[in-house]
Amino acid sequence: MEAIPEVRDAATQLSALASETLDLVQHLNAVSALALTLLPSCVGVSITVVVDGDPFTVTAAPADIAGLDAVQYLDGGPCVHAADTHSSVLVDDVLHEQRWQLFSQATAALGVRSSMSLPIPGTDDVPPGALNLYASDPHAFHGVQSQLAELFGVHVSDLVENADLSFMTREFARELPQRLEDRERLDEAAGLLAAQHAWDADSARERIRYAAAHAGVAPTDVAKIVMIVGA
Repeated sequence: MEAIPEVRDAATQLSALASETLDLVQHLNAVSALALTLLPSCVGVSITVVVDGDPFTVTAAPADIAGLDAVQYLDGGPCVHAADTHSSVLVDDVLHEQRWQLFSQATAALGVRSSMSLPIPGTDDVPPGALNLYASDPHAFHGVQSQLAELFGVHVSDLVENADLSFMTREFARELPQRLEDRERLDEAAGLLAAQHAWDADSARERIRYAAAHAGVAPTDVAKIVMIVGA
């Protein structure tokens, strides 16, 4: 199938961008603008990367679209599946989506009806991940799916390789030990509370997060106090 003029123009713009060094926000804004040109019902774009097995949304446009990634990190979803399997994932209509119930409910509640997630191959310097496109219409990607996949799948991978992601990955590398330490502290505190109150571990973690949210502090701060008291 011959590319429609808009796709050819977008490919030209992406190719030009790929020759430059971009920071991630500039990169995503460019992709988002092109996605909107090609798909008027596109309401958001995000990029997920996987660092040591953990998915992270490194940027999203608009910012609140990251919430749709978050529910996938809780209970699975197309962006995680695309990153894990290195294959594109299309959700035609979230109202009929059976694989990921939490994702389908959350997207429908926010007015998103379809999505397309494209894998981003990893390199030595850049973690693997996925580019996620969200649309307000069901079946929004029909008719342009293969062209969008070819356009963004190829050119966005080039953009990611040439984008200034080294800083971002270094930040993740620096933050990861702290993230793991925080998670370990939370698990230890939850285990202590579970043993003391006959709660299950998940309930104990949720109680810690609940207490932290209501006190306006981080869950790790609550976990630290629990460990001090229980020592």
